Amino acid sequence: MTLFRQLQIFVTIMLLAVLGIVLQINFNDTKEYVRNQLYTNAKNTANSLSLSMSPFMDDLSIMQTMINAMFDGGYFEEITLIKQDGTIAYSKSENIAVEGVPQLFIDMVKLEAPVAEAAVSGGWNIYGTLKVKVHLGHSYLRLWETFKQLCIWFVVLGGLASLASYFILKLILFSLDAIKAQAEAVGNNEFIINERVPKTPELRQVVLAINAMVQKVQTIYNREVETLQKYQELQYRDAQTGLFNRKYFIKQFSNFIASNDERSKGEVILFSFEGLEKVHQISGFQVVQQLYDFTSATMKECTSGKLYSFVSCLNSNDFVITMPASDAEESTLCTKIIYSKIKDFVDANREFSGHAEFAAGIVSYNETDSISSVLTKADYALSAAKNSVEPHFDHFKDDGTKLILGKLEWKKMIESALSDQRFMLTSQPVVSEIGELHQEIFINMIDLQGQIQRAGYFMPMVIKLSLANDVDQYVLRHATDFLEKNQNITLAVNVSNDFLKDRESFTWFRKFLSAVRHLNERLVFEIPDEAIGKNFDICLDFSGLLKGTGFKFGIDRFVMNETSVKYLHLLKPDYIKIEQDYLLDIENNGDAGVALNAFLTITESLGIKLIATKIENDEQKAVLESRQIKYFQGRGIADVSPLGDKK
Repeated sequence: MTLFRQLQIFVTIMLLAVLGIVLQINFNDTKEYVRNQLYTNAKNTANSLSLSMSPFMDDLSIMQTMINAMFDGGYFEEITLIKQDGTIAYSKSENIAVEGVPQLFIDMVKLEAPVAEAAVSGGWNIYGTLKVKVHLGHSYLRLWETFKQLCIWFVVLGGLASLASYFILKLILFSLDAIKAQAEAVGNNEFIINERVPKTPELRQVVLAINAMVQKVQTIYNREVETLQKYQELQYRDAQTGLFNRKYFIKQFSNFIASNDERSKGEVILFSFEGLEKVHQISGFQVVQQLYDFTSATMKECTSGKLYSFVSCLNSNDFVITMPASDAEESTLCTKIIYSKIKDFVDANREFSGHAEFAAGIVSYNETDSISSVLTKADYALSAAKNSVEPHFDHFKDDGTKLILGKLEWKKMIESALSDQRFMLTSQPVVSEIGELHQEIFINMIDLQGQIQRAGYFMPMVIKLSLANDVDQYVLRHATDFLEKNQNITLAVNVSNDFLKDRESFTWFRKFLSAVRHLNERLVFEIPDEAIGKNFDICLDFSGLLKGTGFKFGIDRFVMNETSVKYLHLLKPDYIKIEQDYLLDIENNGDAGVALNAFLTITESLGIKLIATKIENDEQKAVLESRQIKYFQGRGIADVSPLGDKK
C-alpha cells in the first residue's frame, strides 16, 4: 500500500471519528433536552389539572371529565388520580404505539417517561395526588428526525472532509511523487534531475541529495563516454580525413570474413591517388586537405544507406570502401558515382591539373578469402585500371571454377528451402560462472545436394532478393515452437535490419509478441549494432515495443562506435555482445585497458550485461575475467551445434 493511501486512510478515519464523536455529543444533547421537556410538560400538566380539579373535589364525575378532556387533548401515556388513602379514584391510560420510527431505533435509544405529581386540595382539605405520565411517541419521532438529519450531515461532511484531505495530501505529497519517479529512474539507470525542489525542508534535502547523486553519476558516465570516444579516435580514426584508418579496416574486415553471416560476402573498392605530394609542395597542404574532405564526404554519401558499409583511409593516397552483403553491380555503380564526382572536382581546380591522378580497383570477396588475398586482387584491379582508358576503374575477374547462380536461381533455391523446411537452426550458448544465460540461434540451409550451407553463403542473396523478412519469420516461428516443447531453455534470436525497417513485418512482429508473451522470460532478441547508426529511431521503437511486452533484447556485434555509445542510455539494452579482439587490443594493452575500463563503467552504470564473443581459448577468457567480464561466447567455450543437442 502506498504512503498516500496509508495517510489518506488514517486521515479519513480520524476525521470520521472526530465527526462521529461530535454528532454523538449533539445527539445526546438533543436527547437530554427532549427528556427535560417531557418532565416539564408533565409537571405543568399535573399542576394545571390539579388546580382545575380543586373546586370539584366532592364531585368525582366532574374530575373524571376533566381528566378525560386533558388526556384526549394531549400526548399522555397515563393520568391517575389517587385518593389520600392510596386508592385509585380514577385512571386514564393508553398503550404506547410509536408510528414512523423504526423499532431498532426505539430499542437502541432508551427514553423513560417521567411521572409528575401534583396535590389536589382545597384549602386545608387534601383530596389526593394527581400523577401525569407523558406519552413518548412524539419524543421518539422528534429524535428520529434529528438522527436522520445528523446522519445526512455526517455523510455530507465526511465526504467533503475526505475529498478535501485527498487534495490536500496530493498537494503535500506531490513532491514525494516526483522523488519516487526520480528514485525509480535511478533504479532503471536513467539520469533524471528533479527541477522542482520542494519547500518542505525534509523533502527538499532528499531531492537535493538525489539530484547531486544523479549529477555525479551523469558526470562519470559522460566522462567515460568521452574517454571511449577519444580512444576510438586515436586507435581507429585517420587524423587527416576523419575516416576509419588501416587498423580499423583490417580488424573489421577480418571479422566480416569470419562472421558466417551476410557480412562474409561483399565488395571492396580501392581508390588510389597519385601526385598529391607534388600538389602539396606547389599549392600547400590546404589544397590537398580540400580534396581529402571532398573525397571523404563523397564516399560516405555513396555508402550512407548501406548496412555494414564503411570507408577507410589506408594512407595519404589510398582509400578503401568496404561493402558487405553487396554485389558487383552495386559496387560498380558506387564506383562510377564517386569517380565522376572526384574527377569533376579535380578538373575544376587548376591546382590539381597535370599533377593529380586517381583510379579505382574493385574486388568481390567471400568467406574463403583472406584480407591479404583481397588486397592483392584489389591492387591487381587497380593496376589494370591505371593502364586502361577513361574511366580508370576495373573489377577483378576471378577465373575460378565456382558455379555462379543468377538471381532467379537464388530466389528459387531460397523459396524452396522455406517451403520445404530445409533451413536448419543451430545454437551456441552464452555462459557465466552461474550457468547458461541463453543460446544464440544461427540459421543454416540444406541445399538440394544435401549439403549444409552456413548463413554466409546465402544471406547476402536473401537480403538482396528482399527475402530477409520471410527468413526472420521462419526463425521466429521455429524458435517459439522449440521453446514450447523445451522448458528451462532461453533462446536469443537475431532480427535483421531489413526486418526492422519493413512496416508489414513490424506489424506482424507486434502480433507475434502478443501471441508468445508467455515466453517473454525465455525468448530474447538481438539487433545488429550497425542498425543503430543507420536507423536509430526504428531501433528505439523496437526496444520500446519489446520492453512494453516484457521481452528483453541485446545489441549484437557491438564495435564501440561513437553513435552506438552515444545512444546506449536511450536504448538501454539488457546486454551487449562485443567481439573479444575489441576488448583485448594486443598492440596497445595500456590504451585498451583504459578504454575497457571506461566501457565497463558505462555498461555498469546503465545495468547492461557485457558479453565477450568469439572466445577461442581459455587464455582469452582468463584475461577478460580478470577485467570483470562475466559472460562469454565462442568456440573456446562451446561450439555451434544443432538446436536441441546437448552441449
